[in-house]
Amino acid sequence: MKIFLKSTLSLFMLTIFGFGQDSEVYQARVWHAKPMKADAMVEAMTKKSKKYNKGNKNYPMNTFEIISGKDQGGILRVSGTTFEDRDKYPLRKNELDYWMKNVMPHVDLNRTEGTSFWSPVNNQSYNGSGGNNRLRFQLVTEYLIKPAKLYEWNQLRIKLVEAHKKAGSKARFDHYNRFAGGKTHLVHMIVPFNSWADYEKRVPIFSEEIFNNAHGKGAHKKWLNQISEVIEYREVIIREHLPELSTN
Repeated sequence: MKIFLKSTLSLFMLTIFGFGQDSEVYQARVWHAKPMKADAMVEAMTKKSKKYNKGNKNYPMNTFEIISGKDQGGILRVSGTTFEDRDKYPLRKNELDYWMKNVMPHVDLNRTEGTSFWSPVNNQSYNGSGGNNRLRFQLVTEYLIKPAKLYEWNQLRIKLVEAHKKAGSKARFDHYNRFAGGKTHLVHMIVPFNSWADYEKRVPIFSEEIFNNAHGKGAHKKWLNQISEVIEYREVIIREHLPELSTN
C-alpha cells in the first residue's frame, strides 16, 4: 500500500510541476476597486504598465477584466515566467512606490484575496486549432478537486486529451493547477476565443461523439460519472484580455 501511494504521489507531482529550471510559473492576483473608483484604478494601472512593464521582456504581464462570476468587475493581473527567471527580476522600489501611491488608494482591500501561483499541466492540455495567438476572451472552468481524488482527476483529464488527439479535433484548451495561495487542488481549464460568434461555434470540449469514438461506446457517460465523483464544485468564468494593461 505504501509503495502504491508513493508511486501515485510521484506521478501526480511529476504531472503538475515537472522538473527543471525551465518550468513555467504564473503569478496571479485579482484587484477590486472601491465603489465608484473602477475607472480611476484601471487608469492608474494603465499608466503603471506603460511606465514600468511595457517592453520588459523579462517580466511579461497579461491583464484581464473578469466579466462573469463571483469576481465580476475585478481586474486579474497575471505574470508568467520560468522559475529561474523569477530570480532575475527583483521588484524595483520605484515601481512598488508608484503602485502604492497611485493604484492602492482605489483598491478595495476587503475584496482582495492575495497572490496565487499556478503551474501549467501540459499533458492535460490540447491545441488542435493550428494557432497560438493571444485571443480576446477566455472561458475559464474552475474545478475544486476533492483532496483524495487528485490522481483520479489526472487520469480522467488525460483521457479527454487522448480523445481529442484521436479525433484530430480543432479544440484548444489548457489546464493549470494552483500550487500556492489557496487550496492546491484547484484547477482552471481555459478555452480561448476571439469573439462571441466564435464562442457559439467552438468545438465542444466534452463531446460525447469524440469521446466514445476514442474510448468505446458508453465511455463518455462513465467518464462523466467519474468526474462528478472527484470534484467538489465547478464554476464557469469569462474574462476579457486588456492589451493596454498588458506587455503582450
